[in-house]
Amino acid sequence: MNFGDTCDGIEANYKQAMVPTSTAAPTVAGCGGREKGLGYMKTSFFIVAQMTGVGFLALPKALANSGWVGIVMILIFCVSVAFAVTRLGRSWVILEERWPQYRQPSRQPYMEIAERAFGSIARKICFWCVVATLLGYCIAFTILIGGMLNRLVPTLSICEWILIVTLILCPATFLESPKDFWQASVVAVIATTVSVIVIIVQLMLDIPLHPNPAHPTPSAASFSLGFSAILFAFGGASAFPTLQNDMEDRRDWWKSVCVGFSVILSLYMPVAVSGYVIIGVDVEDNIMGSVSEGILVIIAIAFVIVNLMGTYVICLNPVDQAFEELFNVPNSFNWKRVLVRTSIVLLVAFVCLAIPDFGIILNFFGGSTITILSFIFPPLMYMWLIDMKGEDNQWPQITIPLWERAYLWTIVFVGVVGGITSTVAALMKILTPETFGHSCLVHFNLGYED
Repeated sequence: MNFGDTCDGIEANYKQAMVPTSTAAPTVAGCGGREKGLGYMKTSFFIVAQMTGVGFLALPKALANSGWVGIVMILIFCVSVAFAVTRLGRSWVILEERWPQYRQPSRQPYMEIAERAFGSIARKICFWCVVATLLGYCIAFTILIGGMLNRLVPTLSICEWILIVTLILCPATFLESPKDFWQASVVAVIATTVSVIVIIVQLMLDIPLHPNPAHPTPSAASFSLGFSAILFAFGGASAFPTLQNDMEDRRDWWKSVCVGFSVILSLYMPVAVSGYVIIGVDVEDNIMGSVSEGILVIIAIAFVIVNLMGTYVICLNPVDQAFEELFNVPNSFNWKRVLVRTSIVLLVAFVCLAIPDFGIILNFFGGSTITILSFIFPPLMYMWLIDMKGEDNQWPQITIPLWERAYLWTIVFVGVVGGITSTVAALMKILTPETFGHSCLVHFNLGYED
């Protein structure tokens, strides 16, 4: 499957179309190099860091909910989301060629693509989906960090740790954009790799503790929850246009996607399969809660915490930039930036205290906004932009092979059907009395439950 064939071809078509009106064909800035920015390898680190903060911890439970077919779903979703994401990158290149103002960095690239494809209403829908998705990630990260710190230091409750984590992370969110803290992505990837290795080793050591793991046939409701958890694990598309905007050469986006998703799959699959095979249906929402205590687990928890902290900053940055654009905050460090970004961090903390269960957060956002942004919007926006005609047909004609169009529509169909069923299942779980009974706002002294 060819992920990276476009920018050169589109630029050639663009130049050919402009030859009759100019003796010198213009250069498409977005397809060429930029003086400063991220290289494709650094960008691939951001992709891995963006997507592996929570996903690998929840995948064993996702397989327990979906059964053995969940392994196939992980493979299919990885390839399909990667393919859709490359088309999302192509969509931005098309914007740069047709509208020169997009050759400059944009604070809301995903929303710009949606507006050019479908109009202003789509821009608003996309905006709130992106905001909700990234806030959902940060909520899940904060709850996980608080829970694992509670496991290491149980004298403080998970609710108290959530407040402490919020105070620690807030200053780090004041940095301008991902290119200013690319080192965080490298640290996050290294931390994830080490923690994955440690978890697998500990699972192997725990095999005698699980002599007869059960692998029953999943119910429709549990399968939907497994579906949404796998979607969540591959749901980083909402921040990807921002990463592409910070690249030195945006033509290299497909390279970043290929490298990033290959690394992600190599991290996800071993943990998911080993956790489900060894523990079975009894595996917990967070695989860390299903492994035995010991020095290896403590090391893994420490690395996961480092990973989640770095990923929190990366995920929250596009939300910060979107709201700064909304409130006309200058693009420099100033008191308005501090006020806006601090308010967003406090909002995240409030939701964490209200629903301190990352499994519920993961299932809800995985089935709703993440599905829209990763499975539905990218294929539709790309096909619509390709099929659009400019005034007097001045835009070069671009065609999509039949197999590719069919594949893109298949991705959309799977996203719609799976997203609806998964969201309904997640909402049913959220609205149970047990969920409200565990709120920190009701019982602030609630301790972390393994």
